[in-house]
Amino acid sequence: MPNLIQDIYDSYIEDLNHKKISNRYAGKEQWFHSSGSGKCIRKHYLDTIQQVPIEDRDTIPKTLYRLFRLGDIVHKDIQTAVSLYAEQEGLPIFIEKELYIEDLNVRGFIDLAFVDKDILYDIKTMNSRSWSMTFGTKYGKGVSQFNKMQLGTYGLWYQRKYNTIKGLSLVFYNKNTSVMKEIELNIDIIDDALEYWEKVKRMTSGDKPPPIAMRSSPVEDWECSYCNLITACGGGVKPSLLRKKK
Repeated sequence: MPNLIQDIYDSYIEDLNHKKISNRYAGKEQWFHSSGSGKCIRKHYLDTIQQVPIEDRDTIPKTLYRLFRLGDIVHKDIQTAVSLYAEQEGLPIFIEKELYIEDLNVRGFIDLAFVDKDILYDIKTMNSRSWSMTFGTKYGKGVSQFNKMQLGTYGLWYQRKYNTIKGLSLVFYNKNTSVMKEIELNIDIIDDALEYWEKVKRMTSGDKPPPIAMRSSPVEDWECSYCNLITACGGGVKPSLLRKKK
């Protein structure tokens, strides 16, 4: 049985994922997810208002789950280091912190963040391909707006709860090379996150999902290619809409 260890490990990861999903989301499906900050509003409607089951979870390559697990392991190692530092310096730290922004119906988890001199930090792991698309000298597009909006949502929660915040910083870790990079965000991203979630709440208040329209449903055309609710959505963005975008 040449794949015995691989099968055992894949089964272990699958069990961890099921437990994580159950612990985090079971019974709380009516909340918008902070991890969807800045993304397709129509998907928020299908996922949270209609609660359409996620499609084709079993078709996701097991290698991808292993990469996700590698990211979790790196996160836990960094969590330990940051926790020790925060404890020594007397700084606030949030690990697996559940957050709610009740008036916007937003719920989420900060996997790892800490606050130093009123600056909120969040840590992201990525593979070399994503790193190149973000920071590459030839094709790099800069930090994803979705990553910015997610931290902006955390910042909105922190600002409301603790009243003061002076900065936001994303720390990236390349899982293939172990290179790290820290990017400071404009504090105005908090206002952008607030505006976005107000729009989500407004556009999902009806008895029908928001119409497919570029810059809102979806925000970026490539979202449809990776959407796990594409069938329920009706196939996603059409070529005519892409031409209008250009």
